[in-house]
Amino acid sequence: MPPRATKDLVLALLEQLPQDSSPAVIVVKPDRPPTSIKTNGHQQGIRGPQYDPSLVYVLELITLLAVRDESTLAAVGELVVDALQNIIRNAANTHFMVLSRAVFYLLLLLQKSAIQDQSLVRPPVVLHMISSFSQPKLEKSAALILKGLIVCIKESGTLRNEIINTPDFWSTIERIHTMPAVSAGVFSLLKAVVEDGAPAVTADNYEFVIGLLNSFANAGGAAAASQQQREPSSRRPQPQEQAQPRGNDVFQRGEKAVDLVYQLTSRVTALIEQSHLERNDAWITYWSPIFECLRIQCENPHRGIRRRAFTCLQGALQSAELASTDHQEWTAIFSEVLFPLIERLLKPEVYQADLKGMSETRVAVAKLLCKIFLHYLVTLAEWEGMEGTWFRILDCMDRLMNSGQGSGMEEEISESLKNILYFMKSDGYLVPPPPEEKDAPIWHETWKRVDKFLPGMRKEIFPDPPPPQQKQQHPAEQNRLSTEQAKEVEKLAETRTEEL
Repeated sequence: MPPRATKDLVLALLEQLPQDSSPAVIVVKPDRPPTSIKTNGHQQGIRGPQYDPSLVYVLELITLLAVRDESTLAAVGELVVDALQNIIRNAANTHFMVLSRAVFYLLLLLQKSAIQDQSLVRPPVVLHMISSFSQPKLEKSAALILKGLIVCIKESGTLRNEIINTPDFWSTIERIHTMPAVSAGVFSLLKAVVEDGAPAVTADNYEFVIGLLNSFANAGGAAAASQQQREPSSRRPQPQEQAQPRGNDVFQRGEKAVDLVYQLTSRVTALIEQSHLERNDAWITYWSPIFECLRIQCENPHRGIRRRAFTCLQGALQSAELASTDHQEWTAIFSEVLFPLIERLLKPEVYQADLKGMSETRVAVAKLLCKIFLHYLVTLAEWEGMEGTWFRILDCMDRLMNSGQGSGMEEEISESLKNILYFMKSDGYLVPPPPEEKDAPIWHETWKRVDKFLPGMRKEIFPDPPPPQQKQQHPAEQNRLSTEQAKEVEKLAETRTEEL
């Protein structure tokens, strides 16, 4: 069919679409509040927009005619776009099945026009219309809306970049991502954005991406907690045998979400350089969200998600791009990440979520705290907050030792602290002060704290000096002295005899 004939057909089909006042799509608001009508003794609710299958048929047909090739898109694309937009703008009075189809067809036209370099409609306009839907309407239309969005961002290019950097796109995704019917599709979309070889994660969508990934990880924890609560307490296994649910898609997405958050650490340096932010602002904008997410997931009730988060946190804390002697905002890894994490793990409600697993996590985090402090000790020594951080580490170790976990925790903390103390001793950070120096806070405060929970540690690290030994005499000298002593004894004996 030539383009001219196609246009005539589309114009004829557009005549079949209802006008704004048509009751097939529009519900006209009455002048007075409507009254309910009882039918067969039952109260009948107010009827909403009615579904008209012929309307969907017309919308689909004109869309297919428009996207057939480049010439048809040029001939009728704008007409079809206008018709679809008119329906979408009236979303509140449109049946959700009609609305969802209209959105999908409009997104399809958006994608086709981008491929053929024809600007029929601007992506931010379409995305804003979708994000303006009411929550009930959006949820009912979510499946086809998501399908259309995936079509638009499937291929790298200008359209993809414009969509994924538009706040309305992420607003829509955030509002539908928890729906069971579309959560898998949303996660696949999110995964594609993070894993894309091109720099798809930018300053404009960085916060949205991490927030959604954190939400998927939280969903895994919520599902695990819900399963445990449904188990009758009498049938629950003992903590040492406690099993964690496996194989559920929600848990798998939770673990993968944590991996994707860690993967974003490779983008942080480039994003900071592009932003030209001050060091402290750059930390808050790019590093802090990653650490906050991983810290939260280190207390996730699901053991698999929690272990994955711990592994990723350990890797992120030792990132080569993280620390520097030129700036100190990175030292917040202690005050904003590790110390709050230990505080949370010591909470009874967190510990009860997975008794055996949380015990292991406490031990692992205690060791990690010592490991990270030791890893950065040389750099930290130039920071004025080093002593305060060290003292707080000792306070954390004290609380963990007295948390009632038994010998396993005590042994791990003892060994971890011993490694730090030996290193601090060998490098001169912790040495006994001279007798005349009374003001040595790091020495006195360290042992004041350590002696409370490891009283024998000081003598192990700094043993008492051996008592001074008497000077040994040469054998010949000893023999000479013995002879002289014998002669003296003889003289005394002779004198004694004479007196008698």
